[in-house]
Amino acid sequence: MERFCLTKRDVFRVNEDTWIVSFEETIDFLPGQFLMVETPKLVRKPFALGYWGGHLAISVQIKGVGTSWIVHESKRLKAHGPLGNGFVKPGKGALLISPTCVTMAWAFKKFMDVDVIVGSRTPVLLDLGFETVVGDEAFLEKLREVSRKDYDWYLVAGSRSMEKVCWEELKGKREVYFSLEEYMACGIGACKSCATLTNFGIKHVCTDGPVFRGEDLCWS
Repeated sequence: MERFCLTKRDVFRVNEDTWIVSFEETIDFLPGQFLMVETPKLVRKPFALGYWGGHLAISVQIKGVGTSWIVHESKRLKAHGPLGNGFVKPGKGALLISPTCVTMAWAFKKFMDVDVIVGSRTPVLLDLGFETVVGDEAFLEKLREVSRKDYDWYLVAGSRSMEKVCWEELKGKREVYFSLEEYMACGIGACKSCATLTNFGIKHVCTDGPVFRGEDLCWS
């Protein structure tokens, strides 16, 4: 893990609460890895590493003061990374993601043969470069369509409710993986805040993941 600074290049609004932030710098990483960004109160927040327009980028959902500062006020960000385990999978795959993961999807697109479906609950204000569906019913219909296609594996990245819906539809249909979004405070396994229960005991999203097989997770 390295500590470095990132200089903001551009900011783009995706929907009512999500933004893309791109950077001048480049770093080497594998799809699925993330970085921790420091906020003014020294709280670190995790963001999946990705690309936008060929530049290093993250997707930021504004949830409070820290994420708002990252989008609207900061000019340079102190970051730590890359963190977590990269996910490189052979074969044809499908990514089912929320707008908060669209930059991550471009990293997967760069390294692997994947189709990407973006599901958003609110109107999307930007051409994301992927098929996009708006609303829960539209996403569920698209999910059922995708589940009937001949993919070797699926990867889901979004809210917990989105993960559960996808698991119910996709389980038993080839391999299904999930990039988890549990809160991470350190990113290196020291604070234990991202502990999650699996069928193999307690695992930590930051060091054991962030990508896990669906059949290994506890869904109750």
